[in-house]
Amino acid sequence: MQVTTLKEVKANGGRQVVDVGGKKVLVAEAEGQVYAVSNKCTHLNISLVGKTPLLQGKVQGKCIVCPAHGTAFDLATGEVQGPWCPNFPELPFVGKGTKARPLPTFESRVDDCGSIEVAA
Repeated sequence: MQVTTLKEVKANGGRQVVDVGGKKVLVAEAEGQVYAVSNKCTHLNISLVGKTPLLQGKVQGKCIVCPAHGTAFDLATGEVQGPWCPNFPELPFVGKGTKARPLPTFESRVDDCGSIEVAA
């Protein structure tokens, strides 16, 4: 299902949140590839790219970095890259808490016209 275009993703800083079958999916372009991952961080379920300036995760290399706690997730695999929750102390409930969990990923492809399709 077509959800956006490569042109729109690039115009939004290389990332755009789209709805795919009722799921919020982050489509990101990094190093010439397009990826699709869950837009909900696996730590506290916070949006990786949200509506406020404080919730604007950045694409760094082939990772999306959570704006709240600083964990980097590989866009291709969803796996955590580097330390888990580097911006959080060890505290009950809101601290690092759980062990590192990968982001769900989705198949994506770009057609010859620049339309992006994501399967959820």
